[in-house]
Amino acid sequence: MLKISSTALGFAAALTLGACSSPAETPANPAVIASADVLQYVDPFIATGGHGHAFPGAVVPFGMVQLSPDNKSKGWDWTSGYHYSDTELLGFSHTHLSGTGVGDLLDILVLPFHGDYAASLKSPAGRPVATYSHADEQARPGYYAVQLKEQGISAELTTTERVGVHRYQFSQAKDAQLLIDLGYAQNYDKAVVGFIRQLDAQTLVGYRVSTGWAKLQPLYFVARFNQPFQATLYQDGAAVKGTLLQTEKAAAVLNFADLRQKPLEVAVALSYVSIEGAQKNLAAELPVLDFATVKQQAAAKWQAQLGRFQVDAGTDAQGATNKTKFYTALYHSYLAPQLFSDVDGRYFGADGAVHAGQHKAPRYTLFSLWDTFRGLHPLLTITDPGRVDGMMHSLYGFYQEQGLLPTWDLMSNETDVMIGYHAVPVLADAYFKGLTSLSVQQLLDASLASARQSRFGIDLFGKYGYVPSDLDVEAVSKTLEYAFDDHAIARLATAAGDAKTAAEFSQRAAAWQQLFDKSTGFMRGKTAKGAWVSPFNPIYVAHRTTDYTEANAWQYSFFVPHQVDAMIKSYGGAEAFVARLDQMFDMSSHMDGDVSPDITGLIGQYAHGNEPVHHVPYLYALAGAPAKGEARIRHIRDSMYHAKPDGLAGNDDLGQMSAWYVLSSLGFYPVNPVDAGYVRGTPQFQTVTLQLDNGKQLRILAKGDRLKPVKRWTLNGVELPISVDYRQLMQGGELVFEF
Repeated sequence: MLKISSTALGFAAALTLGACSSPAETPANPAVIASADVLQYVDPFIATGGHGHAFPGAVVPFGMVQLSPDNKSKGWDWTSGYHYSDTELLGFSHTHLSGTGVGDLLDILVLPFHGDYAASLKSPAGRPVATYSHADEQARPGYYAVQLKEQGISAELTTTERVGVHRYQFSQAKDAQLLIDLGYAQNYDKAVVGFIRQLDAQTLVGYRVSTGWAKLQPLYFVARFNQPFQATLYQDGAAVKGTLLQTEKAAAVLNFADLRQKPLEVAVALSYVSIEGAQKNLAAELPVLDFATVKQQAAAKWQAQLGRFQVDAGTDAQGATNKTKFYTALYHSYLAPQLFSDVDGRYFGADGAVHAGQHKAPRYTLFSLWDTFRGLHPLLTITDPGRVDGMMHSLYGFYQEQGLLPTWDLMSNETDVMIGYHAVPVLADAYFKGLTSLSVQQLLDASLASARQSRFGIDLFGKYGYVPSDLDVEAVSKTLEYAFDDHAIARLATAAGDAKTAAEFSQRAAAWQQLFDKSTGFMRGKTAKGAWVSPFNPIYVAHRTTDYTEANAWQYSFFVPHQVDAMIKSYGGAEAFVARLDQMFDMSSHMDGDVSPDITGLIGQYAHGNEPVHHVPYLYALAGAPAKGEARIRHIRDSMYHAKPDGLAGNDDLGQMSAWYVLSSLGFYPVNPVDAGYVRGTPQFQTVTLQLDNGKQLRILAKGDRLKPVKRWTLNGVELPISVDYRQLMQGGELVFEF
């Protein structure tokens, strides 16, 4: 194929590098995968309704491409580009976020249509729009299809890691066209410049640079068709002559010969580096354009990823429903972090430059760390340990390029969304589990850079021993989360032999004690002079302007996952602590103030739809009342997760909500995601067999009535305490829950 140098493409000139070595991608899992088909239990429409913010389109595990349908945004619940309540189609774009609270991406929109494109721009919609019915949609892992009956068009989508593949069948030849729109943008996104060039009769190349939640996002593409076309380029809605266009709102309308005789297939390869990178990705992943083969390969990748779990849920309808919830939650847990480097290892860095791959694994992006440090990353250490080192090097590479570890990495952009420096516990967890080649000194240096910055009240935290409420917002939440992150730093410092730093950060890790008010039993705000903030209302909420982040005092007062014993003692002992947990779950769900839409999934003041409380049901076990916690866990599993479009209690947040369900269905959860332990809960299924990366199997068995309290659990015949260590689990064998 003819190649075009990105040095001739304006913006792209600053983003090119010479040739580099080709790092090998880590495979999903080399272990033998069970043969039973599990894809029948995955429903990608789950969480596309309600506040789930998921998308139903085609993607492979951790893939760069998410090829999915887009509706016109009608508000916050359309952040993924799609909402199940909608039936108007704008087209199919190639990048989507899964379950986030902020919208971006939706790059390179493609729409098959009939009619006059110029006239559609003057319509109320301002663009061509198709309608569809959910009865005419299909979605399976790696595949999406919809019938546009009014247009007489069938559309099918599938993907490789870096290439989106489309197939369109037109039932009528008149005005059969395809729109490729680089100016299209929704939510926070805005196109800055688009470039399109027709290389030959069957190939387009180009790039789109946008700004929004990600301040700088260049994306390059090559689109190759199985049939020749005639292209008309559009600049801001006006047709222009020629085969090359560079403008803010660039689009192309392609006309083909009679498409009734042969389906139209198109492969759109992406790269965040250059057009040459997209061409290499296309050549490596799809040398021959064949939709059916790619669809089959995408399904096989998902079967390999999900099929390592084999679940015995019984033969009744509820068992089948629970399997659908479980496998769909697994599916959603494997969408991010996502692949960000090209097949030759090059990637767009956090410093705005293109880098050669410095590590054997690919570069990843999309780290929603305030959410995912809690459950998703500890889940991946069990199911995908071979990918973990690449993800850790991606976090560390971000630090090398920008001087700080990422807080919320979106396409190598720091969005500074949410609080904490939660890359630290993720890195520490990988280190203590033996899953990263980074040295402890490298990890400590990167962590200290984030912990000693002077933004977001971190400097105040170091000065006062807590974040004063009169000097910063969300002061209680920040104090609690900084303290947890500092516990991870103290452990890293100890491992590095740095006693002075270990002592300093051990002291900082106990900062929560400064804000615990024994007279009320809550974590409360203090002024710089040490006075309690007053008046105090533990059920009051005001979005991002109070002492608590997307929460109230009830939902944050139990966030001391690293010093649970000390927290229990501060409440007056285990009995009083358990009574306090009961009060939280059993009281009214009423809140005062301006309640954030993130605070959902309420059971009393427990809000499962947001992350700060996800560990709370497991605190019962650590306080000596596991049976109460098990009842809460069963209730949450049954009431907050459903096999329907509005089946999640809140945003999936790049898989954290789903990861909670997966782990809690297996029967354990990482209350402290730095200590490599998983606290006992109660299993959902009679039997789950997990094929581990190391070739061993972990078989989880429930003996007895699963609605009753767990009497004990054993691993390979040896009774366990209330938690199990990661390394024990990874040795495989039988983990037995006795009821």
